[in-house]
Amino acid sequence: MKYVLLFSIFPFIAFSQKHSRLDFSKIQNGPYLGLQQGRNVVLELGFEKRIKDVKWKKPNTHAFNIGGNYDYRSSVLGADAGYWFRPGRISFTFGAQAAVRSNFDQAMIGLTPTIGYKIWLIHANAGYYLYPNPIPGVITNNLFLQVRLVLTESTKFRNNNNE
Repeated sequence: MKYVLLFSIFPFIAFSQKHSRLDFSKIQNGPYLGLQQGRNVVLELGFEKRIKDVKWKKPNTHAFNIGGNYDYRSSVLGADAGYWFRPGRISFTFGAQAAVRSNFDQAMIGLTPTIGYKIWLIHANAGYYLYPNPIPGVITNNLFLQVRLVLTESTKFRNNNNE
């Protein structure tokens, strides 16, 4: 009987603490390899930094990435800088990217909202590039699906408790 009482009271004691022992951030960064499929196939190479909250309630993940890409069919070289956010452990990722594309004569700047899903090393996104001033005669991706293999190069832990 005393074990039943102990195991029924212990969760209340553990969850009533002012600072949880399971409240820290996991900071990971490393390169990614990606493939984007839309009207054309685009190869990507870049770097991503993720900050993941490790806690019992409402863990969030934030990530920043920067990378270069090449659309070989249209001969367009590009660069992307983006941010995504995941509210929870298994929910979708929501983000945005700023893009610069150039055909070595002219350049265009675009913006894209993205929605995706990340599991382990794979991050799949869907988005739509909005180019206010596209390069005449250059046909590149607007609506796209993107798959990235994100490799972790280093991991650090940061305690979120201010004791």
